[in-house]
Amino acid sequence: MIYDEYDRMKLYIGALPFLGELIDELESIDVEAIQAGTYYTKVSGIKYMVQEYETAAEKRPEVHADFADVQLIISGSEKFTAYREIDSLPDGFDSSADIGFLDAEDGVDFPLRPGTFIIVFPYEPHTPGLTLDKTGHIRKIVAKIPYRVDI
Repeated sequence: MIYDEYDRMKLYIGALPFLGELIDELESIDVEAIQAGTYYTKVSGIKYMVQEYETAAEKRPEVHADFADVQLIISGSEKFTAYREIDSLPDGFDSSADIGFLDAEDGVDFPLRPGTFIIVFPYEPHTPGLTLDKTGHIRKIVAKIPYRVDI
């Protein structure tokens, strides 16, 4: 997992293939004006979504196997909980959607606000979209970057 300020994201290009392409794409668009929906980068077709939702008091942790999540807040703030890496995917893992849900304990909370980002790698359970201070409206970008991990 990587948590940092957006203006430092380029420092992590070596840690995540296609991150540079995502940064170039985001710098070429007006992230404040882009509509909610699913988009793809022009070069390799990396999927990124502009999402809008209300934060929740609790949610089940999720995990991915083939894609790293890059999440950055456009407006609002949320609590993002990250958990220790797991060795195997949970029962009921949906490989076609690359997502599974599980129960996890001892997570570490990170405040996501405009100007911050977080990257979670495959097999790293996480819970995005939690209420930080009070329930609020979130507008964020979530990119799905291919990243194969053999555990």
